Amino acid sequence: MQTIDSLKKRLHQNKLVVQREDGYVEEEIINFYPSASERELKKLPDYTPKELISFLKQHNGADLFVHPENGGGTHLFSIDEILEYKKTWECPDFFIPIGTGLDGIWIVCQCDKDTGKNSMWIGEFLNYEDEFEKLSMDYTIWLERFIIAQGSSFWEWLR
Repeated sequence: MQTIDSLKKRLHQNKLVVQREDGYVEEEIINFYPSASERELKKLPDYTPKELISFLKQHNGADLFVHPENGGGTHLFSIDEILEYKKTWECPDFFIPIGTGLDGIWIVCQCDKDTGKNSMWIGEFLNYEDEFEKLSMDYTIWLERFIIAQGSSFWEWLR
């Protein structure tokens, strides 16, 4: 993924100077984990988006935009965590947990097995029945915009 490669080039000892809302500027930590093995990748459901598989082949999880003292940030799941949270969060078929974000938000990808398309869902303690935030973008666009927005919840900016 070009976006991730570009981000990694900007890092200095796994840190990046980030500017957030209200003028907050801080050096934040970004960690990408080693790649997943083919054996691990075979554990994923057959409807897993190819873009997510591509990410996991490169990095089996990541911690993005973590404050060095206050923590927080966004955690993108490893394959084992995806499988664990799929059960814990009681994800219906064709939903794959991607990670957790600021204030404990859940980040989930809904997959369409027939078309191969996917869409992102963001919310607190999703129950897949009530109204919560379905974003009109797929995993690749969400991840690219998230990195461009330097870890901010960009989907909330127009509310």
